Amino acid sequence: MDASGVQRRAIMVAILLLGLALRLAPWGQNRFLEDEALYADWGLKIATGADPLLDEEPVDKPPLHLYTLALSFTLFASPPRPGEAEGGLETAARLPSLFASVIGIALVYALARSLPMRRGREEAALLAALLLALSPFDILFASTAFTDPLMVAWVLAALLAASRGRLGAAGLLIGLAAATKQQGLLFLPLVTLLGWARLPMSDRHRKSWGRWLRFALGFGLAAVGVLWWDGARAQEPGFWAQGIISYGGLGPAQPEALGERAVEWLKLVGGFWGTPGFWLLLLIGILVNWGLRDRKIGNWELGIGHWELVDWVLAGFIVGFLLLHWLVGFQVWDRYLLGLVPLTAILAARLLVRLGAAIRAPRWRQTYALGLTALLVLLLTGPVLQAARSELPYGGDHGAYDGIDDLAAYLRQHAPPGAVLYHYWLGYHYRFYLRGVPLRLHWYPDPDDLARDAVIYRREPRYIAFPSFRDGSAAEAALRAAGIELEPVFEARRRDGTVSFRLYRLVNW
Repeated sequence: MDASGVQRRAIMVAILLLGLALRLAPWGQNRFLEDEALYADWGLKIATGADPLLDEEPVDKPPLHLYTLALSFTLFASPPRPGEAEGGLETAARLPSLFASVIGIALVYALARSLPMRRGREEAALLAALLLALSPFDILFASTAFTDPLMVAWVLAALLAASRGRLGAAGLLIGLAAATKQQGLLFLPLVTLLGWARLPMSDRHRKSWGRWLRFALGFGLAAVGVLWWDGARAQEPGFWAQGIISYGGLGPAQPEALGERAVEWLKLVGGFWGTPGFWLLLLIGILVNWGLRDRKIGNWELGIGHWELVDWVLAGFIVGFLLLHWLVGFQVWDRYLLGLVPLTAILAARLLVRLGAAIRAPRWRQTYALGLTALLVLLLTGPVLQAARSELPYGGDHGAYDGIDDLAAYLRQHAPPGAVLYHYWLGYHYRFYLRGVPLRLHWYPDPDDLARDAVIYRREPRYIAFPSFRDGSAAEAALRAAGIELEPVFEARRRDGTVSFRLYRLVNW
């Protein structure tokens, strides 16, 4: 390997270590959101053998992420026992996302190196990896238990395989992305388009059926595994239909909401790197690249050729993906856009490196590279540090559920076996944080049901907790009307000292 190759590898290792350090910085600062707690609970049911096929659960996700969580619990955490603390369960549930996020940086580097570019491809690959490593958006999702980081890693692996002409592997990998989360199917057009662009010109319209057959077989292999699992489960309906039910259906967005939705989606896009300055820099890069499209640089030309097709494909997919989520009634959730961060990093890196290639004098090209690096450090240091301190509103929880683990610890220690714990908002959290604790969890659909059950079980120890960000006054009024007083027994607090949860024992008058 030549000196430049050794240097590139050293830089890439440094980028990976930086990315890992930044993703570990907010580790453990936040508790789980509702869906994270639910996925972790499902993974525990699989890992402990309590429900290996999730026959008793209305699962609305394909299985790969859930079984990955189960594997992580098996390898990195001891199964919970009655009365024990949750121990390392949170950490084990987050590890797949951490691994996927760091591996994603390496995959972006490899993918950017595989995409055609007349000049500066190695530099663009390193810059793309650095941009992803420094993305506050990506940093914060690396410490969650959501499905999205793992899905994005599979998508990037599929794009890499397609860009190298390995269509069988690309089909299998995009199938695994869809087996992790249904949204993986939205990246199927990009994978197929990159695979088609990678084919020799003579094979694009003929002689390529064998390659695409391998692609279909790879995808089909993943699909068969998912369908077998879904068919083997006793729970009806299947995960796809249950996903639609849980989501509440999906149709065109209401016309009167389009303006607000556009603003909200664009705010999330702005969070990819957390500063308007980055997007201004990228806009300048786009405009200058467009202005130089017919200019001759040295002995080659910045014209629209095969090497620029990749930029149009990436930009077109990113815009189309955003338009789809804007015009269709998807919930405006940050995790839906996680897959666009690495694609935007690659596109931005290619555009910014191409600006340097347009400079004739080597000395000025070097000055541009150093200046660009300094500018990116200046622009991104603030958002990166905020992400490391978990101060940006992306990824998981950022304080609302602080103290849920303390609340669970109190109940483990003080609630007698067989006690009733009423809940309306915290069911998923109790299932995870109180797993193995011999309490009867009772979800009340309305205050009347709560009061009725509390009267029936008036001889049992009974507890109820209200989050500070929810209004529990109707439940309190119904209990008091039934002759039941609420005795405060515990308060959990957030990192800023405010109360997050209040726990009450129900006492008969």
